[in-house]
Amino acid sequence: MIHIEVPGLGATIRDQGRAAHLRAGVPPSGPADPFAFRAAQALVGNGAADAAIEVAGLPFAFRCDDARLVSVTGREVSLAVRDRMPGWGSVFVRAGDTVTVTGSARTRYAYVAVSGGITSERILGSRSAYPRAGLGATLRAGDSLALGSARRGAQDAGATLAFEYGGEIGAIVGPHRDRFDDATLERFLTTAFTVSAQSDRQGVRLAGAGIAPSGREILTCGVVAGAIQIPRGGEPIVLLADHQTTGGYPVIATVIEADLGRVAQRAAGEIVRFYRVERDDALARARGLRGVLASA
Repeated sequence: MIHIEVPGLGATIRDQGRAAHLRAGVPPSGPADPFAFRAAQALVGNGAADAAIEVAGLPFAFRCDDARLVSVTGREVSLAVRDRMPGWGSVFVRAGDTVTVTGSARTRYAYVAVSGGITSERILGSRSAYPRAGLGATLRAGDSLALGSARRGAQDAGATLAFEYGGEIGAIVGPHRDRFDDATLERFLTTAFTVSAQSDRQGVRLAGAGIAPSGREILTCGVVAGAIQIPRGGEPIVLLADHQTTGGYPVIATVIEADLGRVAQRAAGEIVRFYRVERDDALARARGLRGVLASA
């Protein structure tokens, strides 16, 4: 069992999400930063489909009944057992030891993975929480969660991975490219947008130059995480894991898989710049991250 001592803010159980129910209007609700989530799992020997904990406000502290490998990933995270250690590594923790996870003012989401994974009840095929609809709940001090059988032990501690959260954000133009003239698209690709404090797991709201679409409103269509919607006010919204399943705002571009976590982890007031990426480059970037995970 894992016992929560300090729950932080917005700590929830996450797996890959429940994509099978998009047609019913249920958001996928997987991790906001998919690569950090998968990296935490890989470092302790879990599969990508296992469940871990996402924390939106640190510190977060817990202990386990038995010895386990633990990893913490995310932007500017660290953990302490007896000594403080940087994140993005696997750490062997003895039974009963308290693990404290901390970050910086720029940490938006941290991921805590424990070898064996969290084996809470699946709801609609997933362990991911979506409290707005009563699917799971945020974790509280005193909560206890069951763990599965660990695939790795003390001999596997010390593995590390690395990921850089800075830089511009790659995006594939479209699918509603015809709704934006060349000058508007160019302005979108050259503007330094600022992250709004109103951002959350549903989407990152950006302030900057107004990006106005042309023509009449579009019909409602399906949307995915990473889609950059342009509402009537002209300020983009990058959809994240709790995004609505359909939307009526035109999508000027879609953030590539490899950079979605970079957007999710931007703190309020930070800058986001986009650059154009073609399909083959996006696929190559995704393969590169899978190679990084395979080295854990």
